[in-house]
Amino acid sequence: MEALFNSIPNLKLRAQIRGDDIVDQINHFVTVSLLAFAGFLIGLKEFVGDPLDCWVNISNFQHFQGHVNSYCWANRMYKYPNSTDYGQLPYKIQPGMPGPVEDVTSHEDLGEINFYRWVTVVFFIQAIMFKLPALIWSELNEISGTQIEKMVSMVTESTFKETENRKAVFATLAEFIEIWLKINRKPFKFMTTKIGRRARKILRYCMLCVGGNTGNYLSTMYLVVKFLFLFNLFMQFVILTSFLGFNYWDYGPDALDSFSSGVQSENFPRVGLCHFQLLKQGYWIQCMLSINMILEIIFLVEWYWLLLLLIITIINFGCWILKTLQTHLSIGFVMRYLAYFIPEGTLRKEGAKTVDIFVMDYLGNDGVFLLRILATNANDVAMAELVHGVWNRFLQYGNVEVVTSRELKRDASLADFKGTHDGAILEIDRKYTD
Repeated sequence: MEALFNSIPNLKLRAQIRGDDIVDQINHFVTVSLLAFAGFLIGLKEFVGDPLDCWVNISNFQHFQGHVNSYCWANRMYKYPNSTDYGQLPYKIQPGMPGPVEDVTSHEDLGEINFYRWVTVVFFIQAIMFKLPALIWSELNEISGTQIEKMVSMVTESTFKETENRKAVFATLAEFIEIWLKINRKPFKFMTTKIGRRARKILRYCMLCVGGNTGNYLSTMYLVVKFLFLFNLFMQFVILTSFLGFNYWDYGPDALDSFSSGVQSENFPRVGLCHFQLLKQGYWIQCMLSINMILEIIFLVEWYWLLLLLIITIINFGCWILKTLQTHLSIGFVMRYLAYFIPEGTLRKEGAKTVDIFVMDYLGNDGVFLLRILATNANDVAMAELVHGVWNRFLQYGNVEVVTSRELKRDASLADFKGTHDGAILEIDRKYTD
């Protein structure tokens, strides 16, 4: 316990080195920590404290209080049929030794209370479900060979290094990105046909397919992982509805109404009945479920947390879809960092078309996505140097600058440029596939 309390000042709301965005961190880092803490808290109440306290008022039986509490904890607990009349029982005890509950009644709902025994397990299962998409994303990173977390670490650590060392780090990263892009561009033969070239001309302005190759693996998998986070949030409401035995979707507002009106919620009964049998005689024993008082608050806080998380995850998922598919957003993102070293007026006047090729054909979806993830986890100064380093690699790659300058000298208008732009793209594609 001393070690636990000493570690509290060192708690962080996110991982220090990460390969995703802040919404992902809230899902698989903050939420997992909160659920694990809730499970640990309830576990202490269950196995160290007194989760319930049963009232024993039977002659010569008071000294079995601990045994009664343990028995009622491990066996069935029932709600009062009428919360305003504690004289009513779930079912009548027959004279002599009563049979099983199924023999006493087979059609009535006896109002059993069972969920509180498994709450600790459910909290840890929820934590695993929130962590699972992050583990999948980490494995996908390994498959793609990007090592995003290593790149984030190199970018952040190089910010305050000496100029020569900093330039060496960014040059290494730019070279790695170029090699990674080249290796992961798999030939797509359909795009080399006449119909494929026409399709490419249309699709590339939506970032659905870039150049003569694909290069969409990492960005597509990230969207899949984003969807898994969103799907997991919906499943939390479904699972808790089934586990708790009431509609958890409506629990938040209903619980606040109960608190404001001073009416005890029936979802988490604080008083229950335990059927105790002794020497062929059956007894109803009243038990105070103190653990439900804690669970009622925890699940209320969790409801609003899940609702907030669901809203921001939906918005975040939609934003990433737009950023992945909208070409003009990708071009604007890259130009924003290039403008730190190259005047924006120069870029728009002479090099805007080259920036288009840089984004759509050199970087592609995966390249832009990789830069976006790095920008999410690094400062703008470091990202500007990295993007500029990748840009310089692009200018040296296949003499693209010469080709585009020749095309631009023919006619600077955008309409004529669209017709001559494919020549530069085909030359880049041939260079990629060599």
